[in-house]
Amino acid sequence: MGVISDLMKKKIVIFSILVSAIFNCIAQPNPGFELWHSEYSYQVPDDWQTLNFLTMFPPPNPLSASKATGIDKHSGNYALKIKTIFVSNNPAPNIISDTVGLAFTGKITLSPPAYKYGFPYTGRPEKLEFWAKYLPVGGDSAGARVVLLKWNGVTRDTIAFAEIPFGATISYTFFQFSLAYYSTAIPDSAAILFGSSKRQSQSRVGSTLFIDDVALTGWVGIDDRTKFSNKVKIFPNPARENVTIQTQIGDASIVKVSDVSGKQVGVYKIRNYSANINTGLFAEGVYFCEILDKKERIITKGKFNVVK
Repeated sequence: MGVISDLMKKKIVIFSILVSAIFNCIAQPNPGFELWHSEYSYQVPDDWQTLNFLTMFPPPNPLSASKATGIDKHSGNYALKIKTIFVSNNPAPNIISDTVGLAFTGKITLSPPAYKYGFPYTGRPEKLEFWAKYLPVGGDSAGARVVLLKWNGVTRDTIAFAEIPFGATISYTFFQFSLAYYSTAIPDSAAILFGSSKRQSQSRVGSTLFIDDVALTGWVGIDDRTKFSNKVKIFPNPARENVTIQTQIGDASIVKVSDVSGKQVGVYKIRNYSANINTGLFAEGVYFCEILDKKERIITKGKFNVVK
């Protein structure tokens, strides 16, 4: 009986260690926006950055992020409220839109103005989950994005990426979406972003987004990162004027292509197991492609580079 008891104790200890390791591996900072601190004359949630620093530039810009309480939180004491503002005398128009509302994990540098996305992270989560309610102005839409990255010695490789747009919801709604993996590598950092106006062409001052209880969940093994990935060829890669996506998947019907900001740049029909994409007018950079069946269900994903 004593031997069995000792074995059970050892198993419990080992299980506790494994649970602790997994939790530390996939946890993200301040997921419920319960922790806040002061920066200059405003407050920001710990481990997240907002555009409240714009209040320091004349003429004074309004706060774009604040604590949400009462009926505007989902759980705990606080949630994050993001509001689209118009940026007067924009100090960095090349990186900050004139009409914008944004919060992300990372930092902002003021000299020179730049976003520094991400936090240390070594997990391979399956999904990003969060609770949100959204009160748009006009036809505005909100958006969420997550990117897993790894430093290769020169630049950061994209390990996984996901993005979701969403419209009005007057009460808190649960959202979840799966990450698309492009590498078997373990990331070293992750960035999570929320915007109260996803598309600049539709941005409307006053659109308000409430976010709470953010979580990266699940685990994607190295062997199951992309179904059918060995049945898809993308060439040439990198591409200049054209790229061909060739698939051996009988159900494959169309290819949707998006840039790194999540903007869809084209939808292409697969004919005879192949789709040819003219990239001559594409800007230089990384592009993500989704291969869908006739019911527009995602079969698998990939990426390619465009160089000029």
